[in-house]
Amino acid sequence: MAKQKAGMLGIIMGVIVLAMCAISIAGLAVDEWTVYKSEIIGSEHEEPTSFGEYSDAVIGEEGEDLENIQMPKDWEDAESLKTVMVVFGYIAVIGVCALAVLYLLKMVLNFGLMRFFVGIVGILTLAAGAVLTGVTASYCADYLLNADIGVISGEMVMGVGAYLSCIGTMAGGLAAVIGVARK
Repeated sequence: MAKQKAGMLGIIMGVIVLAMCAISIAGLAVDEWTVYKSEIIGSEHEEPTSFGEYSDAVIGEEGEDLENIQMPKDWEDAESLKTVMVVFGYIAVIGVCALAVLYLLKMVLNFGLMRFFVGIVGILTLAAGAVLTGVTASYCADYLLNADIGVISGEMVMGVGAYLSCIGTMAGGLAAVIGVARK
C-alpha cells in the first residue's frame, strides 16, 4: 500500500482540530457556563454558574439521597435538561479530544480506513456540539426564574464557557470532516 503525504489542507485542518480541542476544554474550565441576569428597580446583577457546579449538582455529593427528594413537575423537567446538558458537555469534549488524537494518527497513518474513522468521529463530534448547544439554550430558556414582573426581571443566558465548548466542538468536527473529505 502506497503511503501518501499529508497535504497542506490536511495539515491546516489538523492544526484547527487541535486548537478547537483546546478551546473546547477551556470552555469547561471557564467559570461562566451560564449567567443569570437580574434587574431590580434599575440595579443590575449577574450571577455566573460554572460547568463544574452543574456537574456537581447532577452527580450529587457523597452521602446524599437524591431519590427521596420530591420535586414539582416543572423542576423535574429543568433537572432532566440540566442532566442532559452535563452529559453532552462531557461527551462533546471527550469526542473532540478523541478526534484530535485520531486526526493526528490519520496524518501519520494516511490510509482509507483511518480516514473513514476520523470522518465518522468528526460527524459525531459535530452532532454532539450541536446537541450541546441546543440543550444548553433550552435549559437557559426554560429556567424557572426567568420572569418579568413589574420592577423585577431576570433571564438566564449562555455564558462564555458554553459558547467556547459548543463552538470548539462543532468547529473541530467540521474541520476534521473537511480534512478527510479531500482526496
